[in-house]
Amino acid sequence: MTEPLHALDEAKRFAGEISVRVLRAGWFRPDAGGFFGVVPQPLWSRFVETDERGRILCRLNLLLIDAGDKRILVETGTGVRMTDRARDFKGVEGGDPAAAMRAVGVDPASIDFVVLTHLHYDHAGGMVDASGRPAFLNARYVVQRDEAEAAHGDELRHAGIMEVEQLDAVRAAGQLAEVNGEVELVPGVRVMRTGGHTRGSQAVLIGLDRPGGRAGDPTDRAVFWGDLIPTRWQIPVRWTSAYDDYPIDAIEVRNELVARAAAERWWCYFTHDPGPLPIRIEATEKGNFRPAE
Repeated sequence: MTEPLHALDEAKRFAGEISVRVLRAGWFRPDAGGFFGVVPQPLWSRFVETDERGRILCRLNLLLIDAGDKRILVETGTGVRMTDRARDFKGVEGGDPAAAMRAVGVDPASIDFVVLTHLHYDHAGGMVDASGRPAFLNARYVVQRDEAEAAHGDELRHAGIMEVEQLDAVRAAGQLAEVNGEVELVPGVRVMRTGGHTRGSQAVLIGLDRPGGRAGDPTDRAVFWGDLIPTRWQIPVRWTSAYDDYPIDAIEVRNELVARAAAERWWCYFTHDPGPLPIRIEATEKGNFRPAE
């Protein structure tokens, strides 16, 4: 591996004043079979190779958004509370969001909002520090209400999967902001409940509308998909993962949003993609979708 563990990509601007940078906080290696679910190996192996343990190399991409006088961090990586055994099994390198920020000259105390697309370990594992206190002391942590409720529910599929203790620590500190549906955090930055991957998964939409409610330049918009679409390899809308709790819902919402992203030429950010970001999506002659050339 020749790329640095921590890196901060060059900023891209949207709506003239919203700056978006990808903070690469480390690596992890999910099982390829689980990551691609029902997709046959001859299809996904055209894009990615596995290691000797059947795992693929993925990034832990966080998003750093500066909008006006507010700074938003999207995702928190795996954090520092995993055991050494778990880190080895999952192939985690790095993953501490605060350490990644300091490594590239960004102060964790400058964060006003922390958006969790969902509560799985590789997205919400860095909500708190090694002592169990919120890692971003000045931030509100934004989670969909459905996701918080699912974390405390009794569905067997969720048992031990979601970061319940970290969620409760943030709540006890008075820093949890539960939202319901599509909510604007600051002008030009919204969260939108998508479901599909988990009950309360959410995406982040970036871009302002012009005065009077008319849509602005569509090419001046971006989306961070979360695990609804974790990499560019999974743009085909039926390529769901074995980790999707609600795969039928995932296909439906992916079909709607990917079609819109292609038609309106949104810039796309992916949470686990190791390649250059952002990219655009285009429709094929057969009605499928792929990364734009």
